[in-house]
Order: sequence, then structure tokens, then C-alpha cells
Amino acid sequence: MNAIYSQVLKKITPSKKELAEEKKLFDEIKTKVMNLEGKHSHLEWCGSSALGTHLRGDRDLDLFVMFDKKLSDKELEKEGLRIGKSVFRGHKWEKAYSQHPYIRGNIRGFDVEIVPGFIVTSGGERKSAVDRTPFHNKFMLQKLNDKKRNEIRLLKQFMKGIKAYGADLKNRSLPGYGFELLIINYGSFEKTLKAITKWKPGEVIGFNKTKKEKTEANEKFDSALIIIDPVDDSRNVASALSFKQFERIIFAATLFLKHPSKKFFFGKKQKAWPKNKVKTMLAKKELIAIKAKFPKTVLSDIFWGQLRKYERKVATWLEENDFVVTRSSNWSNEEDIIFMFELDSLNLQKSKKIVGPLASDEENVKKFLEKKRHILSGPRVENGRIVLEIERTETSAKKVLENYLKKSKKDEKLGLRASLKSAKVMVEREMLSEYKGEFAEHFTLYLEGKEIFE
Repeated sequence: MNAIYSQVLKKITPSKKELAEEKKLFDEIKTKVMNLEGKHSHLEWCGSSALGTHLRGDRDLDLFVMFDKKLSDKELEKEGLRIGKSVFRGHKWEKAYSQHPYIRGNIRGFDVEIVPGFIVTSGGERKSAVDRTPFHNKFMLQKLNDKKRNEIRLLKQFMKGIKAYGADLKNRSLPGYGFELLIINYGSFEKTLKAITKWKPGEVIGFNKTKKEKTEANEKFDSALIIIDPVDDSRNVASALSFKQFERIIFAATLFLKHPSKKFFFGKKQKAWPKNKVKTMLAKKELIAIKAKFPKTVLSDIFWGQLRKYERKVATWLEENDFVVTRSSNWSNEEDIIFMFELDSLNLQKSKKIVGPLASDEENVKKFLEKKRHILSGPRVENGRIVLEIERTETSAKKVLENYLKKSKKDEKLGLRASLKSAKVMVEREMLSEYKGEFAEHFTLYLEGKEIFE
């Protein structure tokens, strides 16, 4: 294991040149900000680059322009945007949104954010969501040393390798701060993985180490994992973690400890199956798909949430129309989207049996029989209940999905409506025509039914 850790750290630790470039850019921006007239107090460098826990190639600078808490929200927003635009003069930038709008952009290959915040006395006193961030840095700096920084890098790269890094709607895992807190709590990368293998849903990690704290956290938060923010105990740092990712992380930790390998840190290159092999596999399955476009008018992070919700809605619609959905998945390269649904059958019987109320329940039997249906057979009594056989309006999964697409194009939110404008239902033949590039790799992994780290 030590040999693996050494090799991984050699690849993921930022070089002296990278660190020098970061520091130089921060000093330049700080000088520019502090030379501007305005109501701001100072500039705080926060996040993993400020702590020295970032990975090689992560060229991010999270900079917070701090203001007196007596300033109004409107003034904070106005001043924050003015200063941000001044910093990026001559560089590419855009307005982004948290609780308050802020400016982000790129300077010399670094992704820089200029975020306004209030100066408060503690993370719990915050006036805005970002006010606690400087306290995160202060807490971490008190706990960190070079050894722990390396342990954090190992954990972060491990989570990136198994695709379980980030609290955004695409990844639904922990933010970098969450993984930093795990190392502070457990002490090292290996101890953290060993602890992870014993996690149960509702696991609580608190820094006051009291039974009362953990009991109260379970009552306050409904989450797969609860990491109580040491600077604000009203916040669960792991609130974005989905139960699926929670289970994947436990599975990956268990497998790594049994069979350590660098593939957990960097993933394995998924070699796409030959088309003939895919065709043979599809002949043994009942798969149907929808192809849509990733909208350019909606923020990527927001749309990933809509995308997953739509997958669930389509699966529910299929089930409401009597199809059994055994598995569903989605893929996107943020240009195209493909939703896949695996069914028990792509076609249903023309007739459907409906079991009604007890034959002795005269009132409900009357209501049951008054409903308009195209009855093929019945009513009759089976096991004491009224039974009918009716004709299904649709027996094809393809037709059911095409009808749902028509409905979705009218009913869904603006982003999804744009995405579904040219959407189409795909059966085996059409899916094979899409089998190329990144989708071919994803589809192979789906058909294998394995995790990327197995």
C-alpha cells in the first residue's frame, strides 16, 4: 500500500512551479483589490488551494471580498460585482449565482471566483451562506500539517477515481471540505477507508465527540451521512451525498482494502465492446432509450438535477402503464443525453385483468362497474372479488414513451422543454447507431453491470 500511495502522491501533488504561479496571481489580485476605493475591508483566499490540500492541475482560486456586516445585502451585491468586474478587466468573465451574484472567470489559466461576504464573529452568525467559508479555512489550518495534506490528497484522488467527488447535482457526493474533515476526524487515508467500511446509513461525524451531539444530529438531519460542520453545527456538510453514492463509497473502500490498486485512484480506461458483442447482448435484453439534447441556456449543475428527475418520471410513467422497469440509467457528454430503460418486456398483452372490490361490497362494486372501460371479459367473481378483463390502449413501450415525450414538451420546465424539443425514442437499431465515442464506453460499462473500480 505504501508503494501505491507514494506513486499516487507523486502524480497528484502540485509542483513548486504551480504553487508559485498561484501565489503570484493571488498577490496581484490582492494588490488590485486593496488599491480599489470602496467599502470592502480585505480579501480572503479560501478553499483547498489556500490550505494546500488541492491536487495537481486544480487551478482554482476562491477569493472572498469581505465587507462590514452593517452593509445592506443590496450594497454588498453592488460592491461585490463592481470589484469582481474590475479584477477581470481584460479577461474573460461571467456572472454566477450563490446567495448573492458574484463574478468568476479565467486569468492565466486559473479559474478565479471573486465572491462578496460579510465579516461575522462565527460561522453560526453568518448573514449569507458564504460567510462561514473563512472560518472553514481557520479551522483547517489549525489542524493541518504536511502529512495530513498528503492524506487528504490521497482521499480526494480516490474519490475522483471512483467518480464520487463533488457536491454538485451531477456527482451528488461530498465537497472537498467534507473529505478534508474526514481526514481530520479519522487521522489518515487508510484509517478513513477502514472507518468507511463500517458506516451505516445515518452515520454521524461530529467534532465535539459527544453522544448528545450525535443524537441531536440524527433528529435534525435526514441524510445517508451526517458531518456536522465544526464552524456551524446547524449545517450538514454531507447533505448532498445520495444514498447510491454513499453505498458506492463503502463498496469501493472495502474492495480497495482487500485488493489495493492504483486503478481506484485514476479509474480504468473502459474499452468499448465490439458492436457485434453489443448486438448479441441486446438480443438478450429488453432495452429502450430516449435521446435528447443538453440545453445551452441552463446552468449545467442545475440541469443535472432536472435530468435525473426526468429519468425517474419516465420510469414511473412506464410503470403506470404496466411495464416493469428493472433498471434505468442516463448518460450525457453535456451535448447529447441518452436515457436508458431496461424492461421485463417491450410489449404487453392486449388484454389486462383488473381485480376490483369484494363482491359483497355492493356500493363499491357499482362504482367499479360504472367506470368507462372497453370490457373484453367479465365481470365475474374470483376469490370473492369482482374481476374484469379490459383492452389496453397501448401495448408498445415505444408508443407509450412517444406519447409521454409529446406530453413532456408541453408540461416540463423551460430547460427540459428545450432539451426535449428534438428528442426521439430509440429501440435497438437506433441505439446501435449511437454506439460510438464516450457513449460506447458508458454503454459497455452499463451492459457489463460493473462499477468502474471493479
